[in-house]
Amino acid sequence: MSKKDIYSDGFYKVLSFAASNSSLKEKLNFMVNTTAELVGGSASLILLDSSGSQLIPAVTCKLPKFYIQKGLLDRFKSLDEIDSGRAVIINNVNTDERVQFKDIAKKARITAIAGAAINIGGNPAGSLRIYLRDNRVFSGEDVDLIQRMAELAALTIAQHHLCQVENSNRGFEELPSVIRQIRETVFAHPSEAEFASLLDFYNIEWVYEPRSFVLNQDGNRVTEMFSPDFYLPGLDLYVEITTLKQSLITYKNRKLRRLRELYPEIKIILINKNNYDRLLSKYGAGPLGQARAHGIRKILYSAEKIKERVDELAAQISADYEGKCPVLLGVQRGFICFMADLIRQISVPMDMDFMAINRYRKDSLSRLSITKDADLDISGRHVLLVEDIVDTGMTLSSILDYLKSRKPASLEVCTLLNRKARRLMEVDIRYWGFEIPDEFVVGYGLDYREEYRNLPFIGVPIILDEKKEPVS
Repeated sequence: MSKKDIYSDGFYKVLSFAASNSSLKEKLNFMVNTTAELVGGSASLILLDSSGSQLIPAVTCKLPKFYIQKGLLDRFKSLDEIDSGRAVIINNVNTDERVQFKDIAKKARITAIAGAAINIGGNPAGSLRIYLRDNRVFSGEDVDLIQRMAELAALTIAQHHLCQVENSNRGFEELPSVIRQIRETVFAHPSEAEFASLLDFYNIEWVYEPRSFVLNQDGNRVTEMFSPDFYLPGLDLYVEITTLKQSLITYKNRKLRRLRELYPEIKIILINKNNYDRLLSKYGAGPLGQARAHGIRKILYSAEKIKERVDELAAQISADYEGKCPVLLGVQRGFICFMADLIRQISVPMDMDFMAINRYRKDSLSRLSITKDADLDISGRHVLLVEDIVDTGMTLSSILDYLKSRKPASLEVCTLLNRKARRLMEVDIRYWGFEIPDEFVVGYGLDYREEYRNLPFIGVPIILDEKKEPVS
C-alpha cells in the first residue's frame, strides 16, 4: 500500500470520526493523534488567544512536557502560516529565524516543523503543527495531509459552533471557551481545579503550567526550575497558588524572589492558603465558605467614620458632575446602604438604577451574566457605577466591559471599600472610601452568608468552623 493510499485511508477515518456524535475534544484529539501517527512525528493544535497575538496549546501528541512548557508562542515571531494562509515547512530548525525556541527544540531532538493554518469563518484561529526528529524532512505528501487535516479541524470547530447556536441561540462561543472544551488538564491539586473553574466563570483565558523558568544551573545542567500554576494571557500575568500552611511557604517565596530577580519583565503573584480560602469564601466555596460567623471580632470603621467619608465622597462627586446629571448605578445588594447615604448628600441632579448578576457556584457550567439589566438607557449618559467593595476586580471588569458596550458618555467607579491585596485584574477606580486589608468584613450592607448586613458599622466577624474553632 503506497504512502498516498495510507494517508487517504487515514484521512477518511478521521473524517468519519469527525461526523460522529463524539465531543469536540474527542474529535480533535483523534485528528491530532492520527496525523502524528501517519506522519511519524509529534503534533500540536494551537489556537490564538483572544488578543490574537499568542498561541495556546489545545491538543498535543507525543511532545515532551518540557517542550510544551517552553512558553506561549508569539504569532508574529513564529511560523507565518497563520498570516500567509498557506502551509509552512521548516526542514532545518537550527537555521530558521522563525523558530522561537531553538534550544528547547534541539533538546527535544526536533529538527523539522510544518504548520497549516486553521481559519474559522474566514478569520485566523490557529494552526496544526507537526514536528519531526532526527533530521527527517517533510515530503509533499506529508504537507498535503497536514493541510487537509487543518482544514478538517477548522470545519469541525465551525460545525460545533453552529450546533451551539441551534441549541442555545447564544451565538458563536468565544475562543477561550472552545479551548477549554478541547484541552484536557490534569491538575496537581484540587485548589488549582477550583481556581480554574472560577476563571472559567468570568471567561478569563488561562493556561496551566505553560512555562518552566530556569532559576539555577551548574554549567549547562539545570539544577532548579519553577513552573507557575497559571498564566492569564489577557492580563500577561502568572499566578502561583499554594495551599501550604503559612509557615511552610518560605521556600516558595524564595523561588518567586529568584524568578523576579532573573526575569524582571515577568508579572507574577502568589496566592497563599489564607488568601485562597478568603477568595473562595466570597463565592460560598472552600472551607471558610462553609463556616459560620459568631459575632464581631473588631470594628474597622465606625458609623461616624463611615458617614464622614461618605460625605467627603458625595462632595467630590457633586463637584465633578456639576451640570452632567449622572446616573448612579448599583450592582446586587451590598451597595444599598452606601448608595442610600451617598445620594442623600449629592447636591447635583441625578438618576439612579441598579443591575443584578448571577453568582459563581462550584461545579456549575454557567458563566457570568446579567440577570437584571438597568432600566434606564445609559447611552450618552455619565454613569457612575457604585460598588460596596472591590477586591479581585474580576466581577467589576466584566461589568465595566458590558457597560462600555452601551456607549455611555463617561463611566467611572465609586466603591466604599477597596481591597487591593486580592486584586487580579487592574481596574480604574476614581472614588473609594477606604482601602482595607485582606480581612473578612461585614456590616453596612456587606454580609457573610447573608448575615450582618444591617450593622451600622464595618467590622471583622469571628469565623468558626464546624468544630467551633476559629478559622484564620
